[in-house]
Amino acid sequence: MSDAPPQAQRRSRFWLIASLCLNFFFLGLIVAGLIVARNRMIAGVAGGGGGNLPPEVIVELLPPSGAAKMCSAVTANTEALRTLGRALADARREVFRVFRTEPFDGAAFKSALDRSIAAQLNLVQLRQNIALQVAEKLDATERQELSRQLAQRFFSGGRRDRAAHRSLRDACAAVGQLPR
Repeated sequence: MSDAPPQAQRRSRFWLIASLCLNFFFLGLIVAGLIVARNRMIAGVAGGGGGNLPPEVIVELLPPSGAAKMCSAVTANTEALRTLGRALADARREVFRVFRTEPFDGAAFKSALDRSIAAQLNLVQLRQNIALQVAEKLDATERQELSRQLAQRFFSGGRRDRAAHRSLRDACAAVGQLPR
């Protein structure tokens, strides 16, 4: 067997088991981190426009005159946002429907994924157009105030206000752009 005394063998077994347990613990942390990151990414794409700040947060960061301009741009595009959002939801439902269908059809699944991606891109392009419309309407002081607020939010070392934000409808109603 081994030349080491029995006490040394027990000690080395202990360290081997402790090392294996620690490795499994770290592996679990890594897997949990990946799952959380994936879920945040999915939540960001589904609800926040690809990880960008939701419009209600931007409305709150803008001064009242800039918030009114943003709300008017969103209001002007509400029907298009609603239509593209429904198209995206329908395309995602189709992806899951095709995925669950037996026997699995790879071509149909790829086609459903392509339609889902196209719907998502259409929605992102509309959001970009709205952002451009808003940026063109803001004057220099409104853009500077928004820049200051964004820098404070992102570069404050994680000490930003994490309170729940109002809905976009409530934020716009506060600046007199949408009825409550």
